[in-house]
Amino acid sequence: SPSLTAHRRSGVVARCSCPKWVLFASASLSRTFAPGRMSDFVRDMRNHKIVPDVVPVPPESLLHVTYPGGLRVNLGNILTPTEVKHVPEVAWPEAEPDAYYALVLTDPDAPSRTAPKFREWHHWLVVNIPGMDMAKGDTLSDYIGAAPPRKTGLHRYVFLLYRQNERIYYKESRLSNRSTQGRGKFSTHKFSEKYELGLPVAGNFFQAQFDDYVPKLYRQLGHFQNAF
Repeated sequence: SPSLTAHRRSGVVARCSCPKWVLFASASLSRTFAPGRMSDFVRDMRNHKIVPDVVPVPPESLLHVTYPGGLRVNLGNILTPTEVKHVPEVAWPEAEPDAYYALVLTDPDAPSRTAPKFREWHHWLVVNIPGMDMAKGDTLSDYIGAAPPRKTGLHRYVFLLYRQNERIYYKESRLSNRSTQGRGKFSTHKFSEKYELGLPVAGNFFQAQFDDYVPKLYRQLGHFQNAF
């Protein structure tokens, strides 16, 4: 897709009795959905139903995600579980050096897009990231690569970045990459509401389906058959 002109986060929100995300959404929509200006980025997020399956409103700009070997996540491109088994590099050019961010990687298609009874299954959760220095963030859920079960088709793997208003104490269990415990039936939107994160400032996503690496990952997770 053509490069995206990123939008700055709105600095002022009027008080009202509406849910906080509605207030942010109205500001975001006024920028993003102006007549004749719908970007390819927003269109791809909507066409792949990231909106509304994961978030009610698309992020404001593109998150840069690169896997080893220079493999870039690009708005629904297809990558293999083998290619995404290691932690990627994540960057956002608009990150403020004195701000904190929260990053989520989630699969809304668990165990399949047609029957997503475990929606969402989150693969990575890092919070209190100072100025997008990922190494200094607090990892709540260790990274687990794409692991779509056999014969379930393409799954969407969605990265979403939130700007925190301050450093936050997150009352969440720490999850390792050796177990599936606590991963399923996650809601990115409810998580963002719980900690008053507002709407995501950036996002990206890829798609993947089963390959020969998946059974190896299941064994790492303590499962010898489809884990999710």
